Amino acid sequence: MRGILYFTIISGFFACAFFQYDLGPFSIFPFRIFLIVLWLFFMIRLLFFHERLDASQIKVKRYLLFLGIWLSYAIFSLFWADFRIDALRYIGFLLMGSSLIFFAVLYFNKLKDLRCLYFSWIIVSIPLMGIGFWEVFTKNHLPNSTFFGTTCLEPSSVFGHSNDFATFLSLSIPFVWAWMRYGEGKWLKWIFGIILLAMSFFLLAKTFSRANFLAVALEIGFIFFFLFHLRRRIKIGFLVGLIIVLFSIFSLRIPLRISHCAYGFFKGFTDPSTSTYASTIERINVIKNSLYLFVTHLGFGVGAGNIEKHIAHFAKYPTYGATNPHNWWIEILADYGILIFAGYLLFYLGLIYNLGKIWHKINKRQEKMICEALLISLIGFFLASISPSSIMASEYQWIFLAFVLAFLNYFRLKSTSSL
Repeated sequence: MRGILYFTIISGFFACAFFQYDLGPFSIFPFRIFLIVLWLFFMIRLLFFHERLDASQIKVKRYLLFLGIWLSYAIFSLFWADFRIDALRYIGFLLMGSSLIFFAVLYFNKLKDLRCLYFSWIIVSIPLMGIGFWEVFTKNHLPNSTFFGTTCLEPSSVFGHSNDFATFLSLSIPFVWAWMRYGEGKWLKWIFGIILLAMSFFLLAKTFSRANFLAVALEIGFIFFFLFHLRRRIKIGFLVGLIIVLFSIFSLRIPLRISHCAYGFFKGFTDPSTSTYASTIERINVIKNSLYLFVTHLGFGVGAGNIEKHIAHFAKYPTYGATNPHNWWIEILADYGILIFAGYLLFYLGLIYNLGKIWHKINKRQEKMICEALLISLIGFFLASISPSSIMASEYQWIFLAFVLAFLNYFRLKSTSSL
């Protein structure tokens, strides 16, 4: 079961980029096939080999309970959802994501499993970034990309759109950082780590994903203000200030260019003459429509996966063709209502709070490495998740949450056994 789960996760990183077969409203590809095989083997072991599910090994029951409630509510929303095909699709996505989390918690309960998953994430990111570089330098794209057949320079790798790739990079950067900080080896990890970080930042810049720029800035700020001691913050601040002064003395072009880019970045949000401003106005109106529809449905939500079609048919504010909220938090609120939104918010904040407590307790370098990477990525997730059109169907999001809950479960199991 553990071996099949590894294959499921590895195939999930590549999503539907390869070996995809359309089956009407759904498509089938390796990740989903492996997930079905997981369920089949699991049920066979329970029914025919009389194996018992040891609930005592699951220490994150409240988190799993919320996922079960969310899934049940999504199914119940079929009674009022106007577009039931879309609702069924999103129920399927939620079922697959919750299943992956359940199996990860059940079978990844040893440090060696988590360590293997950690380095699998880093290793898999290398070919994914390689595809991104191929797109940038050849202007070609994979068939599942929205840019396929165009000469667009924005890389989307295997994810279909550059915003999804940017979110994956935002979640991956802390993995490389924590490996450089706590991993084994002196020079090798720093050489490869710096190369991987440089590749990640280059590709992230090419995606032009503003939300993910801010997400990475939030991650860096969190590292600086919450994970570094005061002495280190002073040293880093002094070093950065010295570098800026030296650049200003020997070459004014670099600081001027940086300030010009920063000015252009924020100007795009407020200047009506820019395309960035127009896209921002569209997104604001889509969010306003989402909140309007949320209120008109008395806070119960429009139904699983229905918000996009509702905006297309019942919008109050002009969106100029844009229908997707492009905001994971608003999507949950509009689709599933206030109760599920509040539950998800507690789910997310609870993970951050618990990982923060664990980070202060543990001393083992490998545990510290995994905990810090997951904690920083969770912080960045708040903004990174608003970049893609929707991350409900994004396998890497569910893999990430599965990793977080598996680590939390591992630590609680370890703490219980040591008492």
